Amino acid sequence: MKKMVQVLIILLTTIFSHNRLSAETISNDNTSKKNKEIKAYFDVNIGEPDKLLVRLKMIETTYSQFIASGISPHFIIGIRGKASNYFTKNEDYILDMDIPVKKKIATMVDQFKAKGFRMEQCRLAAGMQEISVADFLPLVEVVSNGYASMIVYQSQGYAFVPMD
Repeated sequence: MKKMVQVLIILLTTIFSHNRLSAETISNDNTSKKNKEIKAYFDVNIGEPDKLLVRLKMIETTYSQFIASGISPHFIIGIRGKASNYFTKNEDYILDMDIPVKKKIATMVDQFKAKGFRMEQCRLAAGMQEISVADFLPLVEVVSNGYASMIVYQSQGYAFVPMD
């Protein structure tokens, strides 16, 4: 029993120390010191609200770490699949119990836009989810084909970051 408590304490300490990383600089890679700016395209397509929120927080943490390291990040969040349902103006496309998470996501969209992020919603995915283009948040740009966007951004030097 004593050993289990010790292991639990070590595990919790590791988890809590990991959470402090959000304000730290990126120092795990010597190449990051050579870059003054970076470009990344995040492919966000998970439809599970809690996991989606975690992915968006990971993007935010990554941005903050680059800023703290003196690196200028240029981030694009590409929204596809069932994630599309959480970037709409109203709650028609989600379960009632997911409304609080959707509101947090809408707040994050505002914060991301203020930081200069570009957010693109795939029109193909919107159609597959039966979401009208007019129903998306105003800060989210609807593009005709998210796959085409991914290809173009990669050809422009954006790192592709799959989020699931």
